[in-house]
Amino acid sequence: MSNGHINTPSEGLSPTLSQGKDPSDKKVKPIHSKEIRKGENTREKIIEEAINLFHEYGFVKASTRQLVKRVGMTSSAIYNHFANKDEILFTIIQRAGDKVLVTLEEVIKKYDDPYECLRQMVISMLHLLCVGLMKKEISIFNDELYQLPKDLRELCNKQHRRIFDLFRNQIYKLGEKNLINPVNPTVATFGILGATLWAYRWFKDSGKLSIEDIEEELIRLLFKGIIGVEKQN
Repeated sequence: MSNGHINTPSEGLSPTLSQGKDPSDKKVKPIHSKEIRKGENTREKIIEEAINLFHEYGFVKASTRQLVKRVGMTSSAIYNHFANKDEILFTIIQRAGDKVLVTLEEVIKKYDDPYECLRQMVISMLHLLCVGLMKKEISIFNDELYQLPKDLRELCNKQHRRIFDLFRNQIYKLGEKNLINPVNPTVATFGILGATLWAYRWFKDSGKLSIEDIEEELIRLLFKGIIGVEKQN
């Protein structure tokens, strides 16, 4: 190599190299924001249709062929965004967990009183039933986690434990203020989450009970067992 040029015969080489030009001088076509948005929209469409499909048939029975038909693209196009069916499921579960955690953490920042904080946490969890596809996402979050490979399952289990800990911490705080019945905080936490998450199975927008009715009844039922009486404002 001399004078910064490649000292080889030019025959068969690209014009850039044969003329001694630095390949890095070649302009790279930029990826426009419109193309990025298109890719994001496609990925979101795949996720949304997978949520509907997995909720309707279950993860095991739902096929890639069905997903391809619903999304309206080839299987290779889908796998440009996801490595496999497991990754699609993992994405759905992880996103649902992230939404729940963000919702709960916002409530915790807003309310210092552990009674009101716990109350608002239950209300916020139930209100997620009415947000977009969250009812289906939470159902998948609860029911299909065990289908994931061990490494991905453990990542999602960390979210589950974090959600559990946020609720249990408020019960501990109630205990520190002597505002709680003699109940085991872990059992109380499982009771709250069990009752709240079960609503994702049976609540219907078209049903006789509104989400506000359910909130009122569940809080009365749960808090009477944990605290004994409803707190008077």
